[in-house]
Amino acid sequence: MVAESLLTEKQMRNAKRALDDATEEMIKHAESLGIETVFTRQEKYDESLLDLGKSRCYFGSTGVCCRQCAMGPCRIWLDELPMVYRLSTPRLDKGTCGASVDTIVARNLLMMVGRGTAAHASHAMHAATALLKTAQGKTSYKIREPGKLLSVAAKLTLDNGQRIEDTAISVASQAISDIVSDESVMKFATSYCPASTGENLQALGVIPGSVGAELLAEGHETSMGTMTDPASLILHAARLGVADIASLVISSEFQDVLFGIPRPVTSKIGFNVLNKSKVNVVIHGHVPFLSEKLVEMSDDDELLKRAKTLGASGINIVGCCCTGNEVLMRHGVHLAGSNLQQELVIATGLVEAFVVDVQCIYPNVENVAAKFHTKIITTMREARLAGAEHIPFDEEDAAGVARKILETAVENFNKRGTNIFLPQSEPKDLIAGFSVETCLSVLSKINSEDPLKPLIDNIASGNIYGAVLLAGCTSPKVTADASHVAIAKALMKDNVLIIATGCAAQACARAGLLTPEASQYAGDNLKSVLALLGETAGLGKSLPPVWHFGSCVDNGRVIILISALSEKLGVPIRDLPIAASAAEWVTEKAAAIGTGAVTLGITVHLGVTPPVIGSPQVTDLLTQKSEELFGGRFIVEVEPGKAAQLLLEHIKEAREKLGLPT
Repeated sequence: MVAESLLTEKQMRNAKRALDDATEEMIKHAESLGIETVFTRQEKYDESLLDLGKSRCYFGSTGVCCRQCAMGPCRIWLDELPMVYRLSTPRLDKGTCGASVDTIVARNLLMMVGRGTAAHASHAMHAATALLKTAQGKTSYKIREPGKLLSVAAKLTLDNGQRIEDTAISVASQAISDIVSDESVMKFATSYCPASTGENLQALGVIPGSVGAELLAEGHETSMGTMTDPASLILHAARLGVADIASLVISSEFQDVLFGIPRPVTSKIGFNVLNKSKVNVVIHGHVPFLSEKLVEMSDDDELLKRAKTLGASGINIVGCCCTGNEVLMRHGVHLAGSNLQQELVIATGLVEAFVVDVQCIYPNVENVAAKFHTKIITTMREARLAGAEHIPFDEEDAAGVARKILETAVENFNKRGTNIFLPQSEPKDLIAGFSVETCLSVLSKINSEDPLKPLIDNIASGNIYGAVLLAGCTSPKVTADASHVAIAKALMKDNVLIIATGCAAQACARAGLLTPEASQYAGDNLKSVLALLGETAGLGKSLPPVWHFGSCVDNGRVIILISALSEKLGVPIRDLPIAASAAEWVTEKAAAIGTGAVTLGITVHLGVTPPVIGSPQVTDLLTQKSEELFGGRFIVEVEPGKAAQLLLEHIKEAREKLGLPT
C-alpha cells in the first residue's frame, strides 16, 4: 500500500507541479532567476543517480523511525522496503529498547497531533487574551458583536453580568482556564458538542482536560521508556484532537465577537492583485489581530500622503494563507496566494513588506526576499526568523505597531528594483464570507420559525445529497490544487454541497469554483437549490457550489453547523450524510483537526500518505476500529477520482441508515 501511494503522488507531481497556470508561470520565472522554491526542492527527491532513484526517507514516510533517545535512531524492518534500504537495515521488528513498530508509530502520531493542538491552542490563547484585555479597556479593539458574545456565554452557561464587558471577561477567562489551568474537563469541548456525541466521548474517556494538562501528559507519555500501549497512545491523540477542535471554536467565535461575523463578500485571488503603482504589503500567517489593524491603518491620511510623496498611488494590503482568509471574509481584501505561493509572491519583485505572524511560514522566504528589496517583518515571539526585521505585536498598542509596519513598507517603495514580473493570467473572482449566521439568515427568509428546516428538507429529498468539507493545505507532493478541485467537481456533480476552509478554499477559488458561474459543474438538484438560495439572499444570481467558510481555525465554524444539524435531527454526528477531505494536507495542525473530526464521528479522507502505514495496528485503529468507537474513520486514497467515489459511498451508506433516498 505504501509503495503504491507514494508512487501515485510522484506520478501526479511529475505530470504537473501546479494546476494553476499562473503558479506554474511564476515557478518558471523564479527558476530563471536561480531562485529555489518549495517546488524545486521537492523535485530533488525525484531525481536519479546511476539509475538509482532518490526519494524521501522510507522509514519516516511510514512512521517507523524512532529518535526518542540516544540509543537510536532506530529503523524497523518492513517487508516492502526498497532494495537500497534492505542492504543497510538490520532485520529488527523492534527498536533497541524493545519498542514495537506499533508503539513507535502511535507515539510519533501522538507527538504530531500534540504539536498541532499546541499551535491552535496558542492561537486561541491570543484570541482569549485580546478579548479579555478589550473588555478591560486596555486595547483599541471593540466588541463588535455583543449578541454573539451573549450566545457564547449562554452555551457555556455562564452568568452574563450587568455589562457586556463583564460577560466578555467571564467568557475569555473560561477560555484561558480551558487552555492553561489544571481543570479536568475542557468546558468549550463539552459545551459545543452535541449531547449524543458527548456521551460517547465521555464513555470512551476522550473528553479532554485543559490543553496544557493534556500536552503535559502527552510529553511525558511519549518520552523514552514510558507509554508503550498503542491503543492508549491513539486514544490520547483522540483526546487532543477534541481539544484542538475546541481551540478552533474559541478562536473563531472570539474573532467574530471582536471583528464581526463574516457575511458574503466579493473579491479576487491571484498574483496580479499586487499593484505596480502602490505600496504592496502582504500579510501571511493565521492570527488576525495585527492584520485587522493593518487593513484599518492602510487608509490613514498621513501614511497615504507619505506614500504619494514617494511616488506611490496608495497602499495595497493583500493576503496570503489564512491571515489572508481572515481579512478576505470580513473586508474583501484580495488574496495573492496560499501556503505554496508565498515564495512566488515575493519573486514578483513587487512586495515592499511581507508581514508574518505565525504558522505555515516557510523559512526560505528570507532567501527569496534577499534577491529583491522586500522586507520580511516578523511580529510574534513564537515565529522569529533569523534575518528578518522584528516588530513585536502588542494587543495594547496594536495601532502603533501597525503604523510602524506600514511606515516601514512605505519607505521601502523607492527601493523597488526593475526586475518585476507578473504572470499573464488575471486574478479569479470569488465570493467568500459564509458563516453559520449567514446561512441561518438566508434560510430564515424561507422559514423564519425554523431556519434549519429548509436545509434539512433538501438533504432529506436528495436535492442536497450530502455535504463534504474540503480542508487543509495545498501540497507539492502531488499536483498543487488539483486534488481539491477534482474532488470538488466530482462530488458537486452528484449534488454534494462543498464547504471549504483554509488553503483548500483558496485552491477552489483559483479554479473559479467560488463563483455563481461554477454552478455549471453541479448536479441539477443542487443547482436549483443554489439558485433559490442566491435569489433569497438578494444576490440576483446563484450561490457558488463551494462555500468559503473561512480560515483553518474556522473548521470550528463548520463543526458548529454540523452540531446544530445533529441536535436538530436528534442523531449523533456519526449518522449524518457528511464527510471531510484533507486531500493535500501538510501540517501537524491538519493532523490534529483530522483526528478531532474523526473522534467526533466525521469520516476524513487523506490524499497525501500519512506517516502511520508502517504499523498494521495503528493503521487498523485509524481506518477501521475508530469507526466502531467514534463513528468516524480515516480514508487514505491519493488518486482524487477514487477518493471522491469513496466519499460518495460513505454518504450513501449514511443516507441508507437514515432511511433517505439514495
